Amino acid sequence: MTDRAKNTKDDHWYRRHRLRLLLVLLAGMVIAMAVNYPLPYYVTRPGSAVELGAMIEVEGGEKNREGAFMLTTVRMGQATPFWYLYAQLSPSAELIEQEKFLLPGETGEEFTQRELLAMENSQLLASAVAFRLAGHDVTIENRGVEVVRITENSPAKHVLKPGDVIVRLNETEIRTMQELLNYLSTRNPGERVEVTYLRGQTEETRQLTLIDLAAGTEEAGRAGLGISVSNHQKIEVPKKVTVSSRNIGGPSAGLMMTLEIYDQLTKELNLTRGYRIAGTGEILFDGSVGRIGGVNHKVIAADTAGADIFFAPADEEAEGRSNYQEALDTARRIGTDMRVVPVKTVQDAIDYLTKLEPKSS
Repeated sequence: MTDRAKNTKDDHWYRRHRLRLLLVLLAGMVIAMAVNYPLPYYVTRPGSAVELGAMIEVEGGEKNREGAFMLTTVRMGQATPFWYLYAQLSPSAELIEQEKFLLPGETGEEFTQRELLAMENSQLLASAVAFRLAGHDVTIENRGVEVVRITENSPAKHVLKPGDVIVRLNETEIRTMQELLNYLSTRNPGERVEVTYLRGQTEETRQLTLIDLAAGTEEAGRAGLGISVSNHQKIEVPKKVTVSSRNIGGPSAGLMMTLEIYDQLTKELNLTRGYRIAGTGEILFDGSVGRIGGVNHKVIAADTAGADIFFAPADEEAEGRSNYQEALDTARRIGTDMRVVPVKTVQDAIDYLTKLEPKSS
């Protein structure tokens, strides 16, 4: 066959199948957009319930072999057209505007980093509360302010990173968020300050220009760095606690981590009483339990994992329904036998468990 005859045959085949090829190409483009095109929403749905005995090791502690404490998670991801439609049709999925998760100017990667930092802080607080409740001495030392996020217009945008710890401004030592705010209240937008910070074990100093945090408002003239921070604390407990958090982010596992650590420290209590116990709630240093998001999804995750009990924050002062009421409503909707128990403090959870009859085998 000559080259000319071959080309003629190819052209004929292309003309016959051109519409089909175009339709296939168009279908491929539509599918790619449905799967990958980002929308300004996040889709949340039930995650998993993870046994904490496999994640937490307390030096000299003894793990409960009859029951289990479990943290609960929420699956979350950027919505695409496909997931948008899925959330509209599924009773177990929820569509939430990304502004509810992301701070102004924050990227998805920065949000993830912020959540991982929150988990690290939650682990420290859980250890401190658990050891204190078990009768051990706990010391806390404020050691600067940790950078959580950096705004788009911040002079620190290409200097600082989330996780850096600011320890001095000019010659003034900074140990807490309040000290940072007190110092900045004496400065004016446009002034240059020397910012000394720790990145890992390395200390660095850079000069930055303060910006007007309230430009265009009645509070104009308020100087700042355009960053969000949290207190960086050194918490010392008398025994080593190792937590393998498996890239789980956020502060909401605090309550359950506290109970697991406390259980390993108090061998004689057998705190689980043989039950599978799930729950959620941020832990604060005074032992109180704070409100969290996605409790409805966490109830479903706990029920799927066979939990007998679910602890939910009893945040009665919150606007709208409390976490406990949301959890109770979800439990009724899915028809679970799992008991939903309200708690305001870790001690509430401990008191509830110590009064339970052990679960029969």
